[in-house]
Amino acid sequence: MQRDEVKYTSRFMRIWNEVATLVLFAIVFLVVLKNAFNWIYGVVGIFALAILLMLGIRLYKRIRDKNPNA
Repeated sequence: MQRDEVKYTSRFMRIWNEVATLVLFAIVFLVVLKNAFNWIYGVVGIFALAILLMLGIRLYKRIRDKNPNA
């Protein structure tokens, strides 16, 4: 990075950032709601959040591609 050489694309970095969000969500879910819900609901919820994040990334990329000056 000091030589202005970045091997990763912005999309890869954005997805990596969202993986951290998923891990944070999973930890908080486990700590706060461990006895309140069945674990299956937790797993389904994490997968649903992952799908929503991926759709959000695609939508954001589509918006940026249509309007590169914004």
